[in-house]
Amino acid sequence: MDRHSQDVERVFAVATDPAGLNKTLFQVTHGLYILTAAWGGRLNGQCLDALMQVTSAPPRIAIAVNKRSLTHEMIAASGRFGVNVLDREDPACAEKIRHFGFQSGRTVEKFKDIPYLLGEGGVPVLPDAVAFYECAVVPGMTLDLETHSLFVALVERGGTKERGEPLTYNEYRRSMRKRTGS
Repeated sequence: MDRHSQDVERVFAVATDPAGLNKTLFQVTHGLYILTAAWGGRLNGQCLDALMQVTSAPPRIAIAVNKRSLTHEMIAASGRFGVNVLDREDPACAEKIRHFGFQSGRTVEKFKDIPYLLGEGGVPVLPDAVAFYECAVVPGMTLDLETHSLFVALVERGGTKERGEPLTYNEYRRSMRKRTGS
């Protein structure tokens, strides 16, 4: 080990094992969102933490979605999805995470008792979100990541509110995770 590596190890708890690397990746600051989709007259949604803006002109984002999820199937079939930015100040935020993140749309109609609006592209928009994006998958820009697909999408329409504060994934892990039962 050279002197520079030793310096790093004096400052940080260095990890190379999967559990340790996961712990370090929890420090990546990113949001926790509700991803929504519509296909064949059905609506669905799930929690999503793998989202990033990839270009600003044109406005594009990339999301990674597990291939086993119903939402993935709906996005692959329709080429469309919505993203709802959770408001950390919403008293029902933990319940929304539990509802959308800890049960399958294959067995539960997730929008049965949840207030929503339909966006222009037909995907659900949560009225209490701090922001939303309506997106169209860019043809030829989906990458197979074995367990997930990386969808690159054009943000066609979006909206924000004057009030509210986006929930970060770190904040969820630190303060809400126990309340959601995960």
